[in-house]
Amino acid sequence: MTKLLTLCAVLGLLMTACGGGDSDEGDAATEAPSTNQAAESPDPDDAGAAGQPSSESAGGDPQPTDGTVADQAPDASPSPETSDDPDGETADTSDPTGETADPAAEQPETPDPAAEQPETPDPIFQPTCGGEGELGATATGVTADTIKIGAPQVDYEELGNLGLAQIKRGSFDVVLQALAEELNENGGICGRMVESVTFDFLPFGTDTSLAGCVYFTEDENVFAVLGGFGRVSAGNFCVAETHSTALFGAPFTAEDLARANAPWVNLQIASDRSLEVFVTVLDRVGLLADVGNVAVHSDAQRQARVDNVLVPALESAGVNIVERTVLDVPPGDTQAAASVWRTFLEIYRNAGVDSVFLEGDTLAIGQLIQGGLNVDLFTTDVTPVSFSLRETGDPGYFDAYALGGPFVAGEYNQRMKDCIDTFERRSGIDVVQSSEVPEDETDWHSPVVGLCPRFDLFVQVAAAAGPNLSNETLQAAIDGFGSIELPGEAFASLGPGKYDARDGVVLLRWDPEAENGTGGFVAASELIDTAN
Repeated sequence: MTKLLTLCAVLGLLMTACGGGDSDEGDAATEAPSTNQAAESPDPDDAGAAGQPSSESAGGDPQPTDGTVADQAPDASPSPETSDDPDGETADTSDPTGETADPAAEQPETPDPAAEQPETPDPIFQPTCGGEGELGATATGVTADTIKIGAPQVDYEELGNLGLAQIKRGSFDVVLQALAEELNENGGICGRMVESVTFDFLPFGTDTSLAGCVYFTEDENVFAVLGGFGRVSAGNFCVAETHSTALFGAPFTAEDLARANAPWVNLQIASDRSLEVFVTVLDRVGLLADVGNVAVHSDAQRQARVDNVLVPALESAGVNIVERTVLDVPPGDTQAAASVWRTFLEIYRNAGVDSVFLEGDTLAIGQLIQGGLNVDLFTTDVTPVSFSLRETGDPGYFDAYALGGPFVAGEYNQRMKDCIDTFERRSGIDVVQSSEVPEDETDWHSPVVGLCPRFDLFVQVAAAAGPNLSNETLQAAIDGFGSIELPGEAFASLGPGKYDARDGVVLLRWDPEAENGTGGFVAASELIDTAN
């Protein structure tokens, strides 16, 4: 049982470490949320061997590092007898009469070779430099010619050795090299070429995340780290606080930012601000008018952010909060939790609670069902709540709503498509959806869609900082940026005090018939721009 819980927790942690999922502390891609996560975390003592660094320059021909031969994109040229049909069919272009055509009767015009050449796509990375000046060694990791960046990646091979997860995923080395090659051939960042290094870590414990931080900041002296160490906050603080190194793409709270000594930005909405955004979305779609008597519940870990953000937001929206409960028992003590919940159930019944806003403490779902309280649930915890709803054995018991990313119900935006195309063209590797990758082959989709927005975010902001690139000019560029186009983000912006880029979200509704009848959250609204 312990190993099963550990495995589930690792899968949940992988979502934040590698770009999957849309949980409140997630750092991922923007596909529909997964639901494989348990409430408990692995024992840090099970961390296993330390991660291994991998240092590569941005140039050269990238090759997969898993020992396999890179998949080559298929030849799309039609044969002389066929042409590509818009519907995907192969159209026969031979003479339907079967007669032999007179070669002298009709000679085709000689094609113009220039007109036959396919258009070269516009490069995705063409950042505008924010000023002029001489290039020099302006900061750690910045010389007159280069900018060095680092990116941590989960050590999937070691996870497999530990028996926790069997996943074949493409190397960040290869992805970063391809993207940097495209950028550098188009002038780099204000004339500086980008170099990259990576480090493999385990998404639990602290040993490998701290080793990765030291590798980036002390051994390689990078200017910025793209992506963080999942929910292993020690690694993130080691980068942004201890070593004053910029961090792009790691989750944070307002308290985390207060500790940072360097710029720290993320793609997804910060976990505390997401509570306020959720209330805004519910108000816009008209659901707040029907929530009735509301109980707000959290575990002790989230008590402060719920009291400081969610409760005031609900009160400002006119919601009638009749009860505020907090579960403060040791993690894993289900017997003590059940005892406390018996009291909560009586309180809820006496108060006539119609809806529960739930943050943390997913044991609440089973307790509410056992107590026979059929209330509406509202949460920003998509992944653990999905898991809990499925595990109850009655996934249709509640009407539940959550907050989702911008493309949970649609395809990627053009900038993400362009970034994927760039990787395919530079690497010769065909990127297919992760769900369509055969079990024995390497998934390149996850690392590409995870790194594309982080890399693009860094490139645009670093260019806006100008030739005198430093933590100070980088922070000034972030504060003054405003609206920004990013792969996978429908609407995004940066500004003073707003260091989580995402503005576009959708409301999610629990559908017990989704995911082949096991239940899942599905889009329940159009895309909403929360910045306007």
